[in-house]
Amino acid sequence: MLLIGVAGMVGSGKSTLARVLASRFGLQLALESTDDAAALAPQAAQPNPWLSRFYGEPDGRSRYALPLQLHFLATRFASLRHMRGQGGSWILDRTWYEDAEVFARGLYEQGLMTATEHDLYERLYAELLHLPAARPPRLLIYLHAPLDTILARIEERGRDKERETERAYWAQLHARYERWIAGFRRCEVLPLDVRDYDLLHDPAAADEVAGVVRQRLEPELPQTDLFPSPRGRGRLSRR
Repeated sequence: MLLIGVAGMVGSGKSTLARVLASRFGLQLALESTDDAAALAPQAAQPNPWLSRFYGEPDGRSRYALPLQLHFLATRFASLRHMRGQGGSWILDRTWYEDAEVFARGLYEQGLMTATEHDLYERLYAELLHLPAARPPRLLIYLHAPLDTILARIEERGRDKERETERAYWAQLHARYERWIAGFRRCEVLPLDVRDYDLLHDPAAADEVAGVVRQRLEPELPQTDLFPSPRGRGRLSRR
């Protein structure tokens, strides 16, 4: 089974890139649900009873941080188990590593999860990583850009909750992502600077990005595709 992960900040273009590569290479697509922030195969979807409480109740963030993150974790691993059972080749919009090592860790650092709660979460996460379903992806594509670029993209895509979120939150999340990827060693990483391509407005960018991914994954990709000679391939970051 071939599994490719796409990681990066909100607004970095993970879903767009995942769709492009799924179409180009004949991959099955597991998109992140914007309703409950978990990447789901449809058969693994479960209602999230914690999200509205987390955001809607006066003390919801501190009261429900742990059950919310446990729901995301359980849903993510149910999705992984489904994909492993189905077999084939998949591309995943956001990874289980980010759930635990960026978002849950962030809640702990913000004081919304106690040390005891975070220790319990970490113990469970460490055990789940030993499951066959949690074998690392063959490749992790990491989308990155300066904070101002990410904020401009968040503003452009126009989701009210995101646009209304204070800059300080995005700055903290951006810093956590950069720390996380700097120490990430679980699989091969392909970093891409999102300023170097525009999949929405530049058709040639799809060829360029797909060509770089193909270089990393030949001959494992499930579908042969013909690409024009890569133009400007050196623009893509190898950070």
